[in-house]
Amino acid sequence: MKKSESIKLDLPPVGVEIITDDDPALSAIPRFTGISYCEAVLQATFGREIIVDSSSIRVCQWAPVVLGFKEAENEFEKTINTHLPVGTGSLLLAPISSFDERRRPDVVIIRAQADSYRSILEILGYDKFIPFREYNRDETALAVFSEEPLKGFPRWAISNVNRWLSWMNRFSWWQGVTTFLFRSTTVSRIFDRFITKYMANMSLCRNSTVIPYQTGRANISFFCTGGIAWGKNFPDFMTSGFPYKIYREIEGSLLFPGVPGFEESERYRRLRNETIGNAGNRTEST
Repeated sequence: MKKSESIKLDLPPVGVEIITDDDPALSAIPRFTGISYCEAVLQATFGREIIVDSSSIRVCQWAPVVLGFKEAENEFEKTINTHLPVGTGSLLLAPISSFDERRRPDVVIIRAQADSYRSILEILGYDKFIPFREYNRDETALAVFSEEPLKGFPRWAISNVNRWLSWMNRFSWWQGVTTFLFRSTTVSRIFDRFITKYMANMSLCRNSTVIPYQTGRANISFFCTGGIAWGKNFPDFMTSGFPYKIYREIEGSLLFPGVPGFEESERYRRLRNETIGNAGNRTEST
């Protein structure tokens, strides 16, 4: 692909390495402590190398099961049928630039607008992606690229609910409200039914990390509400996960913050300043 045809991403990719055994080389990397896996991805977007483990997630009721940190214990958790093996040690999250040939990620998370994904699909072809007809709408959005656009209430809900959540992020008290509400398994279970039926669910932990890791194929998903409210992602973006081998086929075509000569967008700079300023309170060192 020529330079003029490069795919520009507003956000840099984040690499994820699944750590199944104790690795002394990781002992000095800070352990993430925060609301959700979505928040951990946000911190890694802006330069932090962090470890997410069984003690990391303090609020989200979905991620600990999805990431294999705990057994499904209640009716709600037992509905999560796609997850890493129970007992998974931890995950290393870092900007893709932090990895090299000695330490490679298992999955690379990319967040971008639909047009960028159309360009990526042109390069890779659908055979590098999961067989989306075998998955539900809350697990993948690949159908909208090859078939009819999303219609009806799901289209309205994904667009408007996520935009509203993004708008609410400007209020400092809003994070406290969502943190309080979603500590409750009952609230999470009720909300889970709605987003599973009409929107996307577990967009970063399951759809963009676990599904690509387990299938060896890429996936594209709409953002779930947590990805917007806690991960501060842009509501006009989608999320995706690429096994590293597949990511290598497109990395030469990607331009993003951190690449020399790339012009950062204003909203990227604003989000970076907000994240770096707040991250210290949500990450604990070992």
